[in-house]
Amino acid sequence: MPVVKEIVVVPKAAGREALGLLAAICCILFLVGLRVVQVRPENAEEGSKVYQMQDIKLKNQAPVLYRSLLGAADTITQLREENGNWPDIAALQQEDLPPFAAKFLPAGLNGFGWEFHQGATWADYYGTNRNVLAAEKAGADPLENSFILRIIDLQAGKYPHPVAQQAKGQENRFSVQIWLNPKTADYPEGQPADKGWKWVVSGHTPVSEEQIN
Repeated sequence: MPVVKEIVVVPKAAGREALGLLAAICCILFLVGLRVVQVRPENAEEGSKVYQMQDIKLKNQAPVLYRSLLGAADTITQLREENGNWPDIAALQQEDLPPFAAKFLPAGLNGFGWEFHQGATWADYYGTNRNVLAAEKAGADPLENSFILRIIDLQAGKYPHPVAQQAKGQENRFSVQIWLNPKTADYPEGQPADKGWKWVVSGHTPVSEEQIN
């Protein structure tokens, strides 16, 4: 008995239709990906001031120090509310608060030294790596960035510009800022933005224009 084979022939029109659909899908995916690449950086920088930089641009061990300073701000503001005064560096070291207590930092950040500066309504905690030259001679790659943790008491009177614009109905007492200089830099008297420092922000941080120094 002869064997009967069934042969299915796909119409040419159907094949062309399938290829056309696949090409259209690939084209749509490509355009979506291109749009994401183009739009995402613009959204992150939209409305940013020239003295602001995105936290995602921090390099080497700078993110570690940045996060440590953000974490320290809660303790500092709590001590300010409890005692009525800004805690100095010695007080923060007694609290074993990193990054001021260097023993809790990675070895590459142990060379940072900290200074305390204050005004009537604000406090600056300025840190720079004092061991850069020695570390470089030893073959290490030290973090040269200088940092300022600035905390402003918004309810204490006039305070330095800039500060983040608060949403309507928001009544935060303290404004926390972290400023960065890409090099080992002296403490900037006056506005950090005028001395090449950058205010590190996450996403888009609008600046209030109502405050005066």
